[in-house]
Amino acid sequence: MTVVLAPRSRRICIIAPVPPPYGGMSIQAQKLATRLRSEGFDVSLLAANPVFPKWLRFSERIPGLRTVVRTILYLGALPRSVAMADVIHHMTVCGAYFFALTAPTVFWGKLRGKRVVLNYRGGRAPAFLKKWGWAAIAVMRKADAVIVPSEFLQRTFKEHGLPAEVVPNIIDTQAFPYQERKSIRAKLLVTRHLEPLYNVECILRAFRIVKRRFRDAELSIAGSGSEEQRLRKLCADWELAGVTFHGHVPLEKLAGLYAANDIFVNSSNADNFPGALVEAACSGLPIVTTCAGGIPDMIRDHENGILVGLNDHEKLAAAVIELTENPDAARRLAENARSWAGQFSWAATLQALLRNYAVNNDITDENRRSYMVKTNAQGQQNEEKLPSRNIH
Repeated sequence: MTVVLAPRSRRICIIAPVPPPYGGMSIQAQKLATRLRSEGFDVSLLAANPVFPKWLRFSERIPGLRTVVRTILYLGALPRSVAMADVIHHMTVCGAYFFALTAPTVFWGKLRGKRVVLNYRGGRAPAFLKKWGWAAIAVMRKADAVIVPSEFLQRTFKEHGLPAEVVPNIIDTQAFPYQERKSIRAKLLVTRHLEPLYNVECILRAFRIVKRRFRDAELSIAGSGSEEQRLRKLCADWELAGVTFHGHVPLEKLAGLYAANDIFVNSSNADNFPGALVEAACSGLPIVTTCAGGIPDMIRDHENGILVGLNDHEKLAAAVIELTENPDAARRLAENARSWAGQFSWAATLQALLRNYAVNNDITDENRRSYMVKTNAQGQQNEEKLPSRNIH
């Protein structure tokens, strides 16, 4: 016989962009949904970038109209998704996205009596709040909780009188096995989107310098975006050999790319909490990165990586050369970075989420689980234990 399970204590609606494109928010939303479902939650995912119906796809080619149509499609789907959830977990950033999508999401969620958790992301928060804080903070105060993935954003909001709790990004640390490198070759890797914000051109300029020192130097670029063709043309114009554009690399193949290279480089101009740095640390790559946004809260200069100034290709190249010519120092940085990355476990992230969802996880093993009991042909019973949650 089969014993029917009681319904989950909390129904959670995650609202965020979904791939394509493969941006940081969309990847985090998918990871969060998968992890929460594995914990027994009933999770739905509402796309903040809905697919256009065929008869409206012409508008995707018209920037202003595209935004209007996407907003209308999203707002049309919002009421039903909110009605079917207990908790609204909304991932948001600055700009038009905030006012067109986030503001109505917060107000509608509260109007319907839902718990609204606002998950703000993005390294441009200081500039956004300086200009629009008077309106944005008023919206955020309506939410039941504000969470951010970095101390950098937490400090930024505190300066505007808004408390926020740090809930780190979900990093699949076990998917990136640590590999100790006996030698450090000039084999560089960057895994950021090819957008102006991440300034991959700076890495290409640095690589030209590295290439003069090490003729066999290589640069692997994993990612796609609006800058790809321009960056490819720069490589051709500069006759820069040894650069490989891999395009978008799925997660299951990304670990192999980290394993095949020896130094991770990042040259973003604005940033928050780039998960790529944690992935590199887990994989044993020494890290060279600009000090954008929240990165100095992650990487301590010459402790678990090397920090350089924004858009400074000469210092970036010098740091790469330093690591290549001093493998013992590079291994020390890599070992320290791996120790630092160990803090980003799902267990710790889950506890922080449960606090903000107002879900009580302080329960005994006996009432923590519900059971599905199946009787087989021989009359034997097997139990499949599934987690459940209690509400405050």
